[in-house]
Amino acid sequence: MIKIITLVLGFIFIFAGCSSKDRVLTHDLEKKEMIYSIKQAKEIDMKEIINQIEPYSLVFVGDHHNTEKTHKFFQDLLTKMDQEGYNLYLINEWFTPEHDDLLEMFTSGKIDSLELKKKREWDKFTKYKWEYVEPLYKAVKENTGKLYGMNLTKEQRTKISLKQLDKMSEDEKKFYNSLDLKVSAHSKLVMPYLKHCNKMPKKSEEACEERMYRVQVAWDTYMSENINKIVKQVIKSSKDKVFVFVGAMHIEQDLGIPLRFSRLNTLPFTTISNKKIDKKEDLEVEINKADIVYIYE
Repeated sequence: MIKIITLVLGFIFIFAGCSSKDRVLTHDLEKKEMIYSIKQAKEIDMKEIINQIEPYSLVFVGDHHNTEKTHKFFQDLLTKMDQEGYNLYLINEWFTPEHDDLLEMFTSGKIDSLELKKKREWDKFTKYKWEYVEPLYKAVKENTGKLYGMNLTKEQRTKISLKQLDKMSEDEKKFYNSLDLKVSAHSKLVMPYLKHCNKMPKKSEEACEERMYRVQVAWDTYMSENINKIVKQVIKSSKDKVFVFVGAMHIEQDLGIPLRFSRLNTLPFTTISNKKIDKKEDLEVEINKADIVYIYE
């Protein structure tokens, strides 16, 4: 009996020693463009995406900024959802809640997309191409759906980054003090992408990646609060679908916005993100990247 126990313990120690804490489980795929379901571990088509979305009223969609293919993929999804008779609501990070009246003017037909771009001062606001996002807004308009903003303003981000509490309103101070910067998994995910900030002009004695991470958490928290308000207002039936279109890093691995939203609302959701094929590397997709991944060249 002692020999058996010793043998079993030996195997445990051997396998424990061979395992790696840093091991990341991935789906190793053929290098081609496709839509891949992480839940089903197989390639799917647009029809199957809709089948997988159907049980959910809330869908987080990760954006690869300024990438034509990913925007076209999302446009096709919205168009197909419209054809299937769903009511579409699109919340996106290129607008703040203060722009909701402007967005309502667009969806109600009072202004066209060119006027929307002009009033948003798009070319001053960003270098990203309007022609990539415009079809998304038009698809929602044609559905007689609604558009919403959810992001912080540049001024709000600056005050949070530089800890300018003396310039904050009482509500802004309350929000600032509520920020949870101790979600270690989120920090490990995001921090490596913030190292480039050392090349930016120095604005504070605090390390720039610490300031940028605080802003990232503020982004996710503020946007999740606005999403929570909107879903409570608009979701009335299973035909109502709210899409949140935001940078992929805000939603992948159910960290960022999905995590913060889950603290406010138990509404089930699903996630869609993207993966660009690297010609020099194998195509590996992390098992927890998103529920559905659009893979493109």
